[in-house]
Amino acid sequence: MRRFFQFIWVLTLFMMAGTSCGSAKEKKVKTTEYKNHLVGASSPYLLAHVDNPVDWYQWGEEAFAKAIAEDKPIFLSIGYNACHWCHVMEHESFENEEVAALLNKYFVSIKVDREERPDIDQIYMSAVQALTGSGGWPMSVFLTPEKKPFFAGTYFPPEDRYGRPGFKKIIAELGEAYKTQRADIYSSAQSIVDHLSKASQQTFAARAIDKNVIVSGAEAIYGSFDSRYGGFGGAPKFPMGTNMSLMFRAAQMSGNKGLADAAFLTLRKMAEGGIYDHLGGGFHRYSTDAKWLVPHFEKMLYDNALLTIPYLEAYQYSGDEYYLDVVNGILGYLQREMTGSSGGIYATQDADSEGEEGIYYTWTKPEVSSVLGSDADWYFRYYGITNGGNFEHGRTILHLGDHSDAEKKRLGLSDKEFASRLKSANDKLLAIRSERIPPSTDDKILASWNGLAISAFAQAYQVTGTKSYLKSARASADFVLDNMADGDLLYHSYREGSLLRIHLLEDYAYFTAALIDLYQATFDEKYLDRAIGFSRKGIELFEKDRIFYSSPGELTGEGAVGGAEDLIFRPRDLTDGATPSPAFVMILSLLRLHSITGDEALGETAQITLEAVSGIAAQSPRSVAMLLVAGCFALEEPIEIVITGPDRTDEMERYNREIFSRFIPNKVVVGALGKNESNLPLLEGRPAGEELTYYFCRNRACRLPVTSKEELLAELNWITGQEK
Repeated sequence: MRRFFQFIWVLTLFMMAGTSCGSAKEKKVKTTEYKNHLVGASSPYLLAHVDNPVDWYQWGEEAFAKAIAEDKPIFLSIGYNACHWCHVMEHESFENEEVAALLNKYFVSIKVDREERPDIDQIYMSAVQALTGSGGWPMSVFLTPEKKPFFAGTYFPPEDRYGRPGFKKIIAELGEAYKTQRADIYSSAQSIVDHLSKASQQTFAARAIDKNVIVSGAEAIYGSFDSRYGGFGGAPKFPMGTNMSLMFRAAQMSGNKGLADAAFLTLRKMAEGGIYDHLGGGFHRYSTDAKWLVPHFEKMLYDNALLTIPYLEAYQYSGDEYYLDVVNGILGYLQREMTGSSGGIYATQDADSEGEEGIYYTWTKPEVSSVLGSDADWYFRYYGITNGGNFEHGRTILHLGDHSDAEKKRLGLSDKEFASRLKSANDKLLAIRSERIPPSTDDKILASWNGLAISAFAQAYQVTGTKSYLKSARASADFVLDNMADGDLLYHSYREGSLLRIHLLEDYAYFTAALIDLYQATFDEKYLDRAIGFSRKGIELFEKDRIFYSSPGELTGEGAVGGAEDLIFRPRDLTDGATPSPAFVMILSLLRLHSITGDEALGETAQITLEAVSGIAAQSPRSVAMLLVAGCFALEEPIEIVITGPDRTDEMERYNREIFSRFIPNKVVVGALGKNESNLPLLEGRPAGEELTYYFCRNRACRLPVTSKEELLAELNWITGQEK
């Protein structure tokens, strides 16, 4: 590796020689007649580049064969549709005829949507981080024709600027270096591949995940807690929902109230800040500052789905309906703006509209006055709207804080009166906002992210009883099952009838978890049966030597792409990132399925794969919250709740809300309603009768069945340790 880094450092210094702080204006010409090789792509992100003068190719054999035949290295650009700086680099460089001419002369250029191919993104992001110490998008990686990286970065301006070498200079210098320093480049590329491949195969000493490990992991995350503004670490701050879920579990396990309080404060400060859309609901991607005030304005399905869970848990843990208001805001946004007529849920919304980031979501005083008239002054004070604003061009990002509490107190209204007045004003502004040019929506449907959303909707239905949430969960699940699955094979991405037949662990893991949640909300065993099938296929495709890999070892299914032979090595992801590690989610799903079905093979796989990665909890506790959440489930026998009775009734839904409004994370719920027959062992000897009946078991000991609400509440007090 030493020779490799020496070569890259010298090459970087050579390219940056003579840089200046100034920048030249670029002539950007968007060719409308020329179409490159992205024609026919399913990704909106790729299609947005189809008329670039850069001769883009999709990732695949056509591009690789061209690189080998013409003896050219590869320029790999990875981004996604909602990425602000991806758009900037496109406008500055990829629409620029001069830049395009250089790329076309020296390289075969490949464009990848990271949301369609997270496996490719994972590999080359690790290369970017190894070479530069950080990462991000747009990702810019230069490869040998054999797909091995030798130089990498993120955003590059067309000319030397911001202390960064200009993209045109990089292209020309690397292109020439490939001709004159071929041996060094190939040696360095092989070194980085060897380094990354070795790191991806790291093994960990097994250590049981016991109470001490779980609490210590939560305390390690707590060590970076911002006690003023919430969150963990400094700016930029990302919404890490799984961290909060772990905090609640560790607090319950240890009695350390401070862990739960950290989660409560974080969730409140996020919901008060500008990272939350106070008019339309839903969270933006992350906050650029420590106060959660100024976000990057893109909205991601996975963030909103994942954040729903800790807000539900905060309500369960505290009983404070404030957190349900946030849940309703998130899910209302997903239903209104992100759900297609078919029931599938879209991937992202852009940060930009009208060529500017955030303009769609921000306001000036005159704009608000024109909508609210004489009723605007209190609104200014409540949401912190000022003449100078808190964002670009004098615009204001709506946010709450001490000023909001003071204004609410000054008005002297009851909570109900104030809520009505606020809703009326917000509805008016939202209606006007909807007339603006909206950010673009990436309408591809990802099985993995729909899985996260199904879990959010299903669990929210259980807690709130809102039937539209169950309808959304069913519609999304049925869409994926009908359009993105072939038996027990599950494919990653769908858009306008085009199915990307790639297998990824994240799809099998997140969607299996979703089907379990949906079964527990409906007791419809078709969802449980499909969860079992996908889990078994997931083990077959992705598990090797007791580790779950991100990509399959072999391609499966007609037209499938993206097996290990498509990549320079087979990746695996054993830490949480913006989304929880699919390997850890799969382990938790297998544990849950074993508890529900008694399937010993699934239980054994769950245990051996959990043991194989358990050592990471001690080594990197701050990056494995989902592993520790799975460890919580594995540590104790789950609480078993069996519900039988006639077909679903309003009475049952009211009773069930008593169960799901409490924080009981280690529960499994099964049911037999009406005349449905079941072979589930927990339902043996407990057929559906005419009377609604609940059975509770803990630590392999069962209580007598209960049929009244009073008895149900007593049993719940027993389960939660509140029995007197």
